[in-house]
Amino acid sequence: MHIFRLILVCGITLGLLCANASSRTNWSVTSADALVAVDDDFARNNNDPEFFDGLEIAEYRFSENGFNWHLIRFASITNSSGPMWLVPHDDENAAFDAMIIAVKKHGGVAVAVNSGIGSFRMQPGNGFCGISLRLQKSCDPNRNFDKRAPLFTSAILEQRPSNQPIIALHTNSLGFAGDGKGGRGEISIVDKDAFRRGEIVARAGGVLAVNPNLEMFNFDTLALIAYLKSDSQISEFAIECGKKLSNAGIHFWHEPVTRSDGSMSNYLALNHPEIAYVNFESRIENNLDVASARHIFMVSAYLKHCVSRNNPASRP
Repeated sequence: MHIFRLILVCGITLGLLCANASSRTNWSVTSADALVAVDDDFARNNNDPEFFDGLEIAEYRFSENGFNWHLIRFASITNSSGPMWLVPHDDENAAFDAMIIAVKKHGGVAVAVNSGIGSFRMQPGNGFCGISLRLQKSCDPNRNFDKRAPLFTSAILEQRPSNQPIIALHTNSLGFAGDGKGGRGEISIVDKDAFRRGEIVARAGGVLAVNPNLEMFNFDTLALIAYLKSDSQISEFAIECGKKLSNAGIHFWHEPVTRSDGSMSNYLALNHPEIAYVNFESRIENNLDVASARHIFMVSAYLKHCVSRNNPASRP
């Protein structure tokens, strides 16, 4: 099956690009004004002339496995040694706005995936996405981190400043608040079965927030750190970080990984456990500022209580 897929990906008949994983990415410096016509996030913030101040903006376009990708990079002009920030879903506008605020405040480099002016969640195309062995007409960017997508994966990971954490931001759909289904998504902090019985308990590996403020008091806003389940135990770093964030009023989940689903968290847990990674989920709101502010709150707590203390250790 793997040989067959390789033939398809590299074959002339399908016209798909066979990528060279070692090729250097070619980022082109651009401006916010130049991207207004091709990215809704720039169009939405075009009325604020200072929104992108202090950032060098660059873009990278490439094709891989039947999908045409457009990545946009934001680098702090004054502080290049901060974290790497990531927003893989173009339709999560609150996460994008929070990412820009964070890189301007804390430094580092941020990367966003632009899937079109219409703020698409999925990248349209016709090819292979991440770990899937089946042809698809759309690709979830956060399911495309894999050795089978070396250009996409390396183009993003190469932007991480040396020895800095990767902080991913997501705007989470309603799971336990308002969907009428008792929780439909995997990214929620409470146990689904217990919730349907009327009990509020943390899901396996989860830690409920201690005295969360009103803005953070929902079950779909949380932080997560992934770990390899075959290691049989969660790292001391993740345990300590989870307790610190819980005490700061943030729900926290230790995500067990057995095999990759193509997400950044799974890919790093399996391939680069030495890289400090955290994912922040903020529940979607009609007011982007409310959801964005939750991200900023979680980011500040993580940088204060977790990153400043230690980093995860590599597996032997």
